[in-house]
Amino acid sequence: MTHFLATYIDFVQSVGFIFLTTMAVLITRKLFLDNKKDNYTEAVKIKVDE
Repeated sequence: MTHFLATYIDFVQSVGFIFLTTMAVLITRKLFLDNKKDNYTEAVKIKVDE
């Protein structure tokens, strides 16, 4: 294996690792933030006629 090929393989693995890590972080953040958005109660004014 030449030095150039080994460097290329190392570069591709580094880019793949960065891509997969970024995707995992973004998906995890989206799941947690969407869960917090749906998990609240809005204040509602109720008027009762007698």
